[in-house]
Amino acid sequence: MTILILGGADDDHVVHMHAYLSTHNNDVEFLDSRDFPSCMQIRYDPLADRGHIRFPSGRSVAMESIKSVYWRCYNGIPPIDLPDPEQAHIAQNDARSLFESLLINLPCRWVNGWNGFQLHQTKGAALARVAKLNVAVPATLLANDADAIREFAQAHPCCIFKPVQGGAHTRRLTGEHLNAQNLANLAYAPVTLQEEISGTNIRVFVAGEKVLACEVASTEIDFRDDGAPQISPHELPPALVDQSQQIAQALDLIWAGIDYRLTPAGEYYFLEANPSPMFLGFEEQTGLPLTKALARLLTD
Repeated sequence: MTILILGGADDDHVVHMHAYLSTHNNDVEFLDSRDFPSCMQIRYDPLADRGHIRFPSGRSVAMESIKSVYWRCYNGIPPIDLPDPEQAHIAQNDARSLFESLLINLPCRWVNGWNGFQLHQTKGAALARVAKLNVAVPATLLANDADAIREFAQAHPCCIFKPVQGGAHTRRLTGEHLNAQNLANLAYAPVTLQEEISGTNIRVFVAGEKVLACEVASTEIDFRDDGAPQISPHELPPALVDQSQQIAQALDLIWAGIDYRLTPAGEYYFLEANPSPMFLGFEEQTGLPLTKALARLLTD
């Protein structure tokens, strides 16, 4: 049985997991969407739900012999080089449609699957699911309505803003951000505003039934801006272990990185859940067995 890693050899986590799984006697292949359709071939019979993938190496693997897939990064289908732009667009869409049919229907264990990643792309819907679990969530607004944004900022004098889907780091909202020019830019894209919760960053990794947590000490509003955050293991209360597993289940995830903010009063506020969290730096600083936990999901 073969394990696939969705992503390319230019990703440290892809390379790390390929090496770890291979050295533990597993058959592993890279599944890089950028290789398709130029140097990867796919045949798929939707009625039988069977097919084969021929990798750039020339090796062909039957879909029914694929045991699991680690979805690290879907890089999309590259542009097709054709003289006619319309034909190039059609060709790229056809390639994307076939490749994504595999992402939806390939009959194996996905870590994680299509539904979990689609929810991550629509964070408003994901946050609504989590809120229905009676989880503490900061007051939040997603909008491109200038009046609503002013009202939210007035109601929550300490708040942050970030993209609706992602791609940029969190920033603290100031009066300057609410000037006419910035608000006019809402005609191009909406924004997420959220009540700022003071406290400590907690990152929780959910790997099936295993839950591992760490504390990230940083003075930055977004710890990803800190070049050297101090990371240490964190003992999560049993109720938060259960809650983290419930959140992962609600978001169709069996592997997740969940971010909380722990207030001085001891309350955990949910911020976000990532279906493909970076973990190597956390593992290096804390000694938490994150690689082993992820590998177990792919091999059991």
